[in-house]
Amino acid sequence: MNLKIFPYKLGSVSAKRLARTLGTLRVSASYNARRKDVIVNWGNSAPPHFRWMDQDLNKPNSIQLACDKLTTFNVLSQNGFTDLPIWSISKQKIYELANGKDIYCRTTTTGHSGRGIVIANTISNLINAPLYTVATRHKYEYRVHVFRGQVIDVQMKRKRNGAREGTGIRNHANGWVYTRAEIAPPEELLLSSIKAVQLLNLDFGAVDIGHRIIDNKFFVFEINTAPGLEGTTLDKYSKAIYNYYRSL
Repeated sequence: MNLKIFPYKLGSVSAKRLARTLGTLRVSASYNARRKDVIVNWGNSAPPHFRWMDQDLNKPNSIQLACDKLTTFNVLSQNGFTDLPIWSISKQKIYELANGKDIYCRTTTTGHSGRGIVIANTISNLINAPLYTVATRHKYEYRVHVFRGQVIDVQMKRKRNGAREGTGIRNHANGWVYTRAEIAPPEELLLSSIKAVQLLNLDFGAVDIGHRIIDNKFFVFEINTAPGLEGTTLDKYSKAIYNYYRSL
């Protein structure tokens, strides 16, 4: 049985690191897969030429659900999942639901790191967008790494010392970085992250989730199927994938 990494692009730095750590190869959609191969899909939503087997991780159609925020919100909502921001595709409806809070006009549903977001606070400032979400006013934000129903790593976003005031978007450009020191996410937040990954039929994913303290409310913003890997996170994924591979 052979382990292979199927990345969304062969140049993916994290896929290279993962393959190097596991001592295996990255393959493209034209790879001539064998029946006993175990394919780890690293964020690739394009159906490959080879047949997807039961032992393979993260089917392309599940990644299609995760890589588009509107599709993700639709699927989770249809399955009764409520740990989401208030969202809508209607400009008028989102303004009514916002009740004076800022509105995030998401001009792309496939962007990440805050790309394509325009913040509005009046109906006249709302621009046409395929997806709108209401500001959640959460205090803490985590990235929860889930692998086959288990949390394998947790990081929290914190603002770097000396970083300037941002735009209300917690991304690297505004001085926000992931840390592990002195974090204690509630168990309910971890369980919500696991459930979100499972509802999209993913074997693994990194869940970006906020926690509003005042009413203990959680908000899943997105699920990453090719998260950045280095250091501890790279070690955690490598170990989880290797243990899964060895168990087959």
